[in-house]
Amino acid sequence: MKTIFLDRDGVINENLNNDYVKRWDEFRFLPKAKEAIKILTDADWSIIIISNQAGIGRGIVSAQAVEEINTRMIDEIERCGGKVKAVYYCPHRPDENCECRKPKPGMLLRAAREFGIELSKSYLIGDSITDIQAGAQAGCTTVLVKTGWGKEHLEKRGEWSVNPNYIASDLCEAAELLLSLDYSDPKRELYV
Repeated sequence: MKTIFLDRDGVINENLNNDYVKRWDEFRFLPKAKEAIKILTDADWSIIIISNQAGIGRGIVSAQAVEEINTRMIDEIERCGGKVKAVYYCPHRPDENCECRKPKPGMLLRAAREFGIELSKSYLIGDSITDIQAGAQAGCTTVLVKTGWGKEHLEKRGEWSVNPNYIASDLCEAAELLLSLDYSDPKRELYV
């Protein structure tokens, strides 16, 4: 199964300044994000969303609210012709040191077990260094987008322990890039 893992906040929807998306009326799709997911769906990629949601562990947002937001997000994506196979989220605070919170690869490993995904042939698109670290630890090819926290994290690139395989301006450009790759060499590096 050809799989692309997507971070949610900052890749699919806008980040809120120093806050969590707590209700559907706070959720705003980034420009062309739904179209990008449709492009990938049409190319027979399975889309799995993986997202840290520490607001749950901090008591700021309920798991029920996060699940409602995710359900409505999927409905909107499907109305535009895209398809999301699954959504995984980590509800833990960073200090809980769980195995599922990115930069650890727990959500990717769980999805691989549940769906029979070959991670070395999969891609992860995220907007933060923790996304890239999780993808690299799982063996995925990684793409950092400049939306969300992407631009800010790129400014600190000299401090990174791992680099993305690719950099794209947004999810749509990342989708176009992945469709143009020579899949016989998925680990080649090319910065956009």
